[in-house]
Amino acid sequence: MVKLETGSTSNRVVKIHENAFGVISVEIHARNGKEQLISPEWLEWRNDCVHFAKLRNFLLDRSGLPGPRANLGLAKSFANSFVKQPPSEAMWKLLLEWANLSAAEAPTNNSGEFLPFCSVLALGAYYLQAAGERKLEIVAVLKETMSDSRWRIRESAASALQSIGEQSFQQLQIWFEEWLEDANCLERRAFVAALAHPPLLKDRNHVHFCLSIAERILDDFADRKPAATDEEARILSTGLEYAISLFVEKEPERGFALLKKYAVSNDKRMKKIIKSNLSKSRLCKKYAPQVEEVSALL
Repeated sequence: MVKLETGSTSNRVVKIHENAFGVISVEIHARNGKEQLISPEWLEWRNDCVHFAKLRNFLLDRSGLPGPRANLGLAKSFANSFVKQPPSEAMWKLLLEWANLSAAEAPTNNSGEFLPFCSVLALGAYYLQAAGERKLEIVAVLKETMSDSRWRIRESAASALQSIGEQSFQQLQIWFEEWLEDANCLERRAFVAALAHPPLLKDRNHVHFCLSIAERILDDFADRKPAATDEEARILSTGLEYAISLFVEKEPERGFALLKKYAVSNDKRMKKIIKSNLSKSRLCKKYAPQVEEVSALL
């Protein structure tokens, strides 16, 4: 956590607590040693249904949409606020309402899309603190949004899975093992995108799991499974074209063996996936001989 001093008087020093996702709180240090934390106003709004309209308008106005990039800092701060402070019953219902906004109600690159984006992230951040029926409802939302027609909502599902994985990688293992066989291409892409997250790859056993999931997905992809539209197959392929390189970087011996297996394929899509991963600097710079060896098989 970074602390930025923003001012001082004879009686106090004011500092902003900021993490990678944006401002979380303001800290006032009194000269007498006492401290007081003042949260951003919107944190209070999420606790009282009387202020939900203010919260909604705040998120919409600062969404960054329409535009090339949504306000990820605000979205992450909003989501992280539910890690230690569970949503009230009213807030819980609002999160589900926002998460289930359809593409017609919250179109791509419209400010309204920011509401389901934020709520899906929040549900992921909150998942492990939730209990009973709430956990089941979060899973239902994640499974639905992984296949959403809007790319930004699909990204929010993958990011929510990453948030859960940071708290419990075992939970991702259980789900992906259970879901993979019947998963469509968009869901499989979400699995791959969720696992291609550096904080999850610090443990060697995690990386081995990632490689095994990638291999199963590649095996099916080579056999044109599951059935998919050209666009769905393209989306999965695009995810595989970068994610595998992160796994290979952490476990090069097993990783390059995997790349070799598919480099000899006659499938053009498979060759593109392998070639794209080999082109990533994380492999080219660290493992040049291995990259050349696999490239020769393409």
